Amino acid sequence: MTAAAVLFSTLAIPGTAHAAGPTVKSAYSDQADWSVIDVRLNYSGEIAKVTAALRPVGSGESETPVATVTDFTQKYWVSSWEGIWASQPVHLDSLGDYTIDIEATNTAGETTVQKNAGTLRYQKQPVISGFAVTPTEPDIEHRMVTATGDMVLRDPSTRETVPLPGATVDLTFDQNEDRTAVTDDAGHFSAAHEVVEGGWTFAQYNGDLGFATSPWIDVRPKAAPTRFVLDKSSFHVTAGDKVNVTGTLQYQSGTEWKPLSGIPLEMDYKDCTTCNPVESTTDASGRFSFVRSPYGSKSVYEVGFPPYPYNAFIQRTATADVTVAVTATTRFTEFTARQDKYARLEITGSLDVIGRDTSDQISVDIQYSANGTSGWATKKTVRTSFGSQFIVERLPGYTDGYWRLRYAGSTTKDIKGTVSKSLRKTRALTRIKDANASPEPVYKGRTITVKGVLQERAVGSSTWKAYGGRKVQLLFRPKGKSTWYLMATVTTKTNGSFSKGFTAKEDGTWVPVHLYPDGKHFVGDGREDYVDVR
Repeated sequence: MTAAAVLFSTLAIPGTAHAAGPTVKSAYSDQADWSVIDVRLNYSGEIAKVTAALRPVGSGESETPVATVTDFTQKYWVSSWEGIWASQPVHLDSLGDYTIDIEATNTAGETTVQKNAGTLRYQKQPVISGFAVTPTEPDIEHRMVTATGDMVLRDPSTRETVPLPGATVDLTFDQNEDRTAVTDDAGHFSAAHEVVEGGWTFAQYNGDLGFATSPWIDVRPKAAPTRFVLDKSSFHVTAGDKVNVTGTLQYQSGTEWKPLSGIPLEMDYKDCTTCNPVESTTDASGRFSFVRSPYGSKSVYEVGFPPYPYNAFIQRTATADVTVAVTATTRFTEFTARQDKYARLEITGSLDVIGRDTSDQISVDIQYSANGTSGWATKKTVRTSFGSQFIVERLPGYTDGYWRLRYAGSTTKDIKGTVSKSLRKTRALTRIKDANASPEPVYKGRTITVKGVLQERAVGSSTWKAYGGRKVQLLFRPKGKSTWYLMATVTTKTNGSFSKGFTAKEDGTWVPVHLYPDGKHFVGDGREDYVDVR
């Protein structure tokens, strides 16, 4: 128990109070020197005089004191209205316990007499002397400290001391780490401890002879400077790639830098507000490694120490910056191509960027290749933005070939280009062979016969075959006109042939057309034939 604890926990023994003078709270032997009387007073104004009368414990209040003590001085203040007054060491003829009667007077002349205010323990006192801790500033390479001291018994009347052998002494290191030592024949004790955090170190004796405590010594580890030596401090990676930041943590020992093992570290975005660090602990060689998946065009990470655990032997202010540039990648998340019967295309697409938050305007090329491997040519360039769908309609196409989307990328914004998968778009060709309108010329009112053979050529084939059972539209455009008129629809025979007669009325051009093919064929037509009607 500390002296302060004794002061606050000691209660006054009830007695008789007179007048409106100071209030005597308690009186007792000082913890450090039992022959010293401590008096705790509550008062207003100033205290002019304190007197203590000592009589053996158990004697009557009217018995003559064995000693009267008047040399009190204020030791310290508890508050502005309460304090402790202490005497000089008291010299009595006999050891023992003595009842303390107190008389206290303030500067206004008001006096309080408090009988049985407390007890003076006038006994041989156990004392811890010569307490020391070495070193008081341990360092990272010298963490062991040794606490030493001597236990003695002090006679209050002669002030002489004798060694106290075989006494158990409790020592506290790092503020809460306890050790025990036993004094030797000379009363000496010693205990070693490896410091973890430092702080107050002290010794206490609490045995049959009473309680003793040493001065408290502040042990403060000397923090060594530290530094991070990175193997690489700058990276340039592609979105989706990870970076592995490696290096060595070192501490300074004199003029030399040495590896520092077993130290927790962390790495996170520099000056982050919402932090989510990755962690690492240095190995026996002081090596560390952090793996991170960077995002954004450029990131700066900071390698440093986490808030906890605390390490008193190293300076934890060192940091190291790591710069990571990221090349964004792109991919087409949508690409469709629909071809109509005239070989025109409807293209739908969408391009996403990976590793970047942006909706910048971009250009996407629609490209064509006859064989799908070479000769890619841009047929149209579309302005769009990342993440947005675009549609191109009625793009003139080809009866066969491959189509793809291409984004060239951006060197200024560090975005990599890409191409979509390629799509082959084709249908079977159709044609009307030997198309003819006859006779030529023809007299008005006579019959004009339009005929021909509908054929198809399958994809990948070079052979034309009859295309029977299909509709063919017969169109006529009068002389001097630009409009075609549907005159009739006929169905081809098994061999693909067809024939239809019309009454000749006026000059004009005839043409047969397979105008409404299925989804696997293109439109096909025959030769335009002009007929002179007379």
